[in-house]
Amino acid sequence: MIRLGEAENELEIWKKYGSKQKSSSVGLGPHTSFQFKNSPRRILFSLSRYKFAQKMIGKNKNVLELGCSDGLGTYILAETAYNVLGIDFDNEAINWANNNLTNEKLSFKFDNFLGKKYGESDAVVAFDVIEHISKKNEDILLATICKNLNEHGTTVVGTPNITSRQYSSKVVDDAHVNMYDAERLENLMRKNFHNVFMFAQNDEMIHTGFLPMAHYLIVIGCCKKKM
Repeated sequence: MIRLGEAENELEIWKKYGSKQKSSSVGLGPHTSFQFKNSPRRILFSLSRYKFAQKMIGKNKNVLELGCSDGLGTYILAETAYNVLGIDFDNEAINWANNNLTNEKLSFKFDNFLGKKYGESDAVVAFDVIEHISKKNEDILLATICKNLNEHGTTVVGTPNITSRQYSSKVVDDAHVNMYDAERLENLMRKNFHNVFMFAQNDEMIHTGFLPMAHYLIVIGCCKKKM
């Protein structure tokens, strides 16, 4: 049982320290807002991927994200990077990110990135992109990634596993024009990188378990091949 005096003491402690853990409110971008309203758990799944990518890339690196959407994950990458550039061809999402998320380490650009070069980064990240690229253009996407990596650079690519397709809504399924299983994704990466490492994700958990049962696939490619 908490006595009145003890409760008052806790209130005073909260008044002293609680205000130091507050700031002005921030909003969510258009795509993240949709997820928050319709399936908020997916935001947790996405943030887990970005935390994983952040750890795999390491600190103080130059990072490029292709298909950054409204930049929530890009902001996570920038926490430990030297600088991060996020690119997407969704103008509304990029405008929101530029108006709400940019800082000295983080910038966004509206562009159709296929075939383009923005520099030679230490790392390129592309989550939930490759399944939206038609099969005839998948090699162009990989060439774009390699073109923007330095000699020893790392790429982190993530995509829903084709085995999870049966659980997708029609809108999501129609947008996923090029789905992958683990073997096909790994083979595509091995065409372009000397070292390839496959991971799986179920909910927030990223692991090295049985890939056919994974909802989501993450592949890391290191040391690009000379084409």
